[in-house]
Amino acid sequence: MLPYQIIEGGSFTGDGSGMANIQISTKPDLFILTNRSDWGDDTAQAAIESKWKKGMADDSALLLAQAITTGALSSDVLTSGGFTFIDTANPPSYAALASTNVAGNTGTFVVTMAETGSIAVGDYVRLTSVVDEYQISGYVFQVTAVTNDVSITLGYMASAVSAGGLATFAAAGDSADVIKFIPNKMYPRWSYIAMITKASQAVVYFTAKNDYTPGEIVSFRVPSEFGMDEINNKAVRVLSVTNSATVSSITLDLDTSGYTTFAFPTSAIAAAGVSPAVVLPSSSGVVPDNGSATNAQQPPGTNLRDAFDNRNQYYMHCGPGVIPSTALESTYDWVSIKFDKYTSA
Repeated sequence: MLPYQIIEGGSFTGDGSGMANIQISTKPDLFILTNRSDWGDDTAQAAIESKWKKGMADDSALLLAQAITTGALSSDVLTSGGFTFIDTANPPSYAALASTNVAGNTGTFVVTMAETGSIAVGDYVRLTSVVDEYQISGYVFQVTAVTNDVSITLGYMASAVSAGGLATFAAAGDSADVIKFIPNKMYPRWSYIAMITKASQAVVYFTAKNDYTPGEIVSFRVPSEFGMDEINNKAVRVLSVTNSATVSSITLDLDTSGYTTFAFPTSAIAAAGVSPAVVLPSSSGVVPDNGSATNAQQPPGTNLRDAFDNRNQYYMHCGPGVIPSTALESTYDWVSIKFDKYTSA
């Protein structure tokens, strides 16, 4: 028997975000990440190779740094910004971090934080106790930019309010708690509504990327405090889906041009207690039959009215300490190893 077995490996290109999530089949005992593009290139790299071993803390790493001009390697130990194994069905919990300002009234939705912790681009956060912006307390947002220990940006929300409704955010949030979390990936999920347009084919904007599909039927829960209560409890077909770097939306087979304008309630109204506006998955929709015996779906499609697809997964989260944002377009090789036998000291 070999002393270890290599479970899997692969490669990817750094995108400048300072992070990567690598899907793997089981929790490794040893995970190794190597910057192939810059190895031996006589350019300074804070992490030319990094490792995580069984027994190490989450978010930590052992790494080799490469010096400029000489290419000499030096060792270092990271206690943050390293590797974290994630099981999305049983994710870790994170402590609340304090914010001193939530710039909703300017439409930027930049959240000022003296400590941003392990929050990275693409992460999900929940804002609670947002003083003077109670209308977004409890909402879930996806992070589109991070300035370490300065601020995070909620770009999906910022893009949505630019389509309307900004006037309801009369003042910035004076303080708030920001809680990072990892959402369960049972599909389809419901989503927080940031904006609904008045149009012959309404566009619904969300506070984070959505995972709806064209043809799917979705249903709405929009309290009267948000104005457009005509859409409440309606089941509507999705025509198209958008998920870009800062915009998440769906276009509906629904004419809302005569509806009341959608707008967040004021902070004072929300402080008295208001449920959030959300979109719920209703059914898979009718699978179309084009009338052709040769092209019709086989086997016949089925309407589903449940969270029917378990997309939970294991992955290794690689933080900015092991994938610096400066290593844009560098090729990384990774290997995940599971020991057949492990003897502790």
